[in-house]
Amino acid sequence: MMISWHTAPRHKYKGYVYKPDVDEYDDGNRKASHNVYVEGKENFMHTLPEFYIHASPYSFLSFEQFKNHIDKHLTGNREFRP
Repeated sequence: MMISWHTAPRHKYKGYVYKPDVDEYDDGNRKASHNVYVEGKENFMHTLPEFYIHASPYSFLSFEQFKNHIDKHLTGNREFRP
């Protein structure tokens, strides 16, 4: 199933929000950027994500995957991959 804006999750955990961005290309292909914002800032205009999660651009992260990334981020382990 192709990813879509309409099915994008919005996970919240420990003060962070997962808000993926979906880009559609001329060939109809769609890719997700896995953006993480500080909770409360995710809807401000021109706010950059706090950080990005490097994961497959063809699917969204589950809550468990997001939670694992946040836990690793908070402990300083930036090398974690899903």
